[in-house]
Amino acid sequence: MPERGVRVRGIYATAVARLLIDHGLKVVDASWQLRERFGEAVSEGGVAVATVKDRDDRRGLVVVGRRRAVEDVLSALRGALRRSPIIVLGDEIYATYACRALDDRTVELPGGREGLLEGGGARAGDVVIAHVYTFRRGVPVLRRGAALVGDYARLVEGQPHDVSEHVRGPLRNLLLTLAVRAGLEGWGVKWRSSARWAEMAELLAELQRLKEEAAKLKEAASKAVAPSKLSEGELLAIVPLSLDDKARLDSLRSSCVPTLPLHHFFKACGDQYSSLVDIAESTFLGFCGARELARALMARVEGSYPPSGVARLLHEKLDGEVVAIEGEYRVVARAPLTLRLERRVRGGGVYDGLRIPKEEGDTIVSVVTLGSYVVPHAYLAPGGRLKGVYVNVNSPIEAQPPSSFWYLDLCVDVVWTKDRGVEVVDLEELRSYSSCLGEEVARSYEALANEVARRLSGVEAELEERAIEVLLSISRSFVTEHISSIVAEDQRCKAFNAALPVSDGGGARARSKGAD
Repeated sequence: MPERGVRVRGIYATAVARLLIDHGLKVVDASWQLRERFGEAVSEGGVAVATVKDRDDRRGLVVVGRRRAVEDVLSALRGALRRSPIIVLGDEIYATYACRALDDRTVELPGGREGLLEGGGARAGDVVIAHVYTFRRGVPVLRRGAALVGDYARLVEGQPHDVSEHVRGPLRNLLLTLAVRAGLEGWGVKWRSSARWAEMAELLAELQRLKEEAAKLKEAASKAVAPSKLSEGELLAIVPLSLDDKARLDSLRSSCVPTLPLHHFFKACGDQYSSLVDIAESTFLGFCGARELARALMARVEGSYPPSGVARLLHEKLDGEVVAIEGEYRVVARAPLTLRLERRVRGGGVYDGLRIPKEEGDTIVSVVTLGSYVVPHAYLAPGGRLKGVYVNVNSPIEAQPPSSFWYLDLCVDVVWTKDRGVEVVDLEELRSYSSCLGEEVARSYEALANEVARRLSGVEAELEERAIEVLLSISRSFVTEHISSIVAEDQRCKAFNAALPVSDGGGARARSKGAD
């Protein structure tokens, strides 16, 4: 029988595999890159009872699988990643529930939790048998019908048979034939990638076991009292990675293979920069310093932002919501890249935090510095008078070329108004997330907010006269050491720069889905 363990994929694969192995966890279904780097410490085949992969935007990790295995993986991650939240979704994906409909689209789950019913159509009080198939801002979205999770296959009521995209060739057709002949009327079999490593007898035994469980599940569903849970699914966790923790993963990776400073930062910037990192590490590290190469790449990232234009701040909240803040910008400094972003405000309502009215013609000027833990905003009246200051505390700002920046909002903020002076706000909201951030991390961001407040209080007398200059100074003074230690270098790797493609659209686009 194939051994069981954790599958690791994506741009963080080598670093995460190193971490899991060091914690005594088995890495299975390993890509050729991982097998080359770790040898017998990983397995080519095996059953993945948990998977660690990139988020779609490469800004973090997704961990999914059997509860115990996922909890073991998260324990290893928490020990190494001290600046990133670990957000465990409360309901298991592919778990089946007898739900009570609250209205057309909302259902009640055990414990009073609420979910969204795909397609709606329910009447209040109805008992709906449904399974979780995705999440929307942490809220489970359920699809009608039951589901069962196995090692090699998943059964989903009312769905067609399917095979993982990772299974190719004759085996794919064979698996579909097995599903058709299994006599699972009304159920779809989704073969998982782990089916590649199983013997035929094991596949047939799994189908028979799932068939028997499906019959029992249907019987239980017919008698179920809502709300109740009818079958187990797989635990899902999201780990948005702060730049500080990307740097920790750089260090883990460097113990296995030559790795530039800010390797994972560059990888997350997109395919072009991912390819350039590969070229730099494989070809130029032999005769260029690692910091020189990283600085050359950073100059490339910074240079992808024209002197002026339109930019977006992707402000990600801890509940998963992403707010896009868009405005016209101009570059006011480089090394690190710093922008002045300006946007107009429509009148009506009140500015949150500042508690002052929005007026037609107001302008918000934001200072955005690559790697800064803060985004300061100045609120200006139509004539230029300063109405208030709002300093957002966040994970270090990262580039998303060619026109965006990303950061993780950490709830707590610092505000200034003429009437009330400097205040730290939303501390309770930060503390409410201490379970996913960790107590130590939450306290560190609270201390950061207090330091921002202290510095802002020290220049309070100057705010009304030269607010933008003051906020520019504050923004650049809170740049993480991982960026400042690179951009402070003034040298360039001439050979590497000469090898860079001229056009931002050039360069290799290939992206490995196995391991970085």
